[in-house]
Amino acid sequence: MPAFATESPTAPATSSVAAQDTASKKGWWTVGLETANNASFFGRNTGTQYPYVAASLTYTHTSGLFISAMSYQLFNTEDFIDETDVSAGYSFKVGERFEGVVSYSRFFFGPNTPLVKSVTSNAATVGGSLDWKYLLTGLSASYIFGGSSDLFTVLDNSRYLPLQNLWKGKNPVGLDPKFTIIAGTQEFSQTHTTVTENKKKGLGNVLDPLNPLGNGKGNGKGNGNGQTTTTTTTSTSKRFRVLNYAITVPVVFSLYNVDIEPAYRFSLPVNKLEGDESKAQSFVSLNLSYTF
Repeated sequence: MPAFATESPTAPATSSVAAQDTASKKGWWTVGLETANNASFFGRNTGTQYPYVAASLTYTHTSGLFISAMSYQLFNTEDFIDETDVSAGYSFKVGERFEGVVSYSRFFFGPNTPLVKSVTSNAATVGGSLDWKYLLTGLSASYIFGGSSDLFTVLDNSRYLPLQNLWKGKNPVGLDPKFTIIAGTQEFSQTHTTVTENKKKGLGNVLDPLNPLGNGKGNGKGNGNGQTTTTTTTSTSKRFRVLNYAITVPVVFSLYNVDIEPAYRFSLPVNKLEGDESKAQSFVSLNLSYTF
């Protein structure tokens, strides 16, 4: 799983230098550092903002197998480490335009973490991206389980726009704007109340007072006033609905083996349930990675 700001689970990022050097390596390591002004999880966030810093370490083999670990420290919280994610997976290519990935992630949380994500502990993800010249379209599906179980899908469309290279054309820089739609399951509770009137069973004559099951008040008709029973039942069901729309505008810059990516993202949560504190807000993040 990637950091909070990216939302969409994909294969681990590698620098352009590493991608060009795979012929002479069996694999490569990537050290990452990320910071952002707030945390979110599939378009949902807490009412209080929690800026964070996160460090990651990823090993990617030329076969496509990868393993990574990432730890988060939220500012102004009691725990030194609020979350650690460990992931393993496999990325692959089909032809020149399609890339796919399957992965499993395990989440570990500090005892006092305020994160929305802490209600679960595992994620199994499958996804892919197709470059059809005009846009790069990505679609992923994640099954979240352990404590809470839900299914999320992330659909995004992006297009890398190269800018003028810096430092005499040796260092590429560009924009990679992306529009994202996140959908997932939500649990609904429905309460049904049934009121049943219980009529008194009498003998239907003046001998009703002698009936040990009666109340001593015959009315001569055999259907005197009885009691009512109220039955309340609650059922839960899940619905799959759109949860979030987002627009992200990152600047992608490479300097030798270092990738630098500042980004702005506007997130708009929709179809919120009662008690959901998520709100429309802007996210500002910075990602640094070094590949060797």
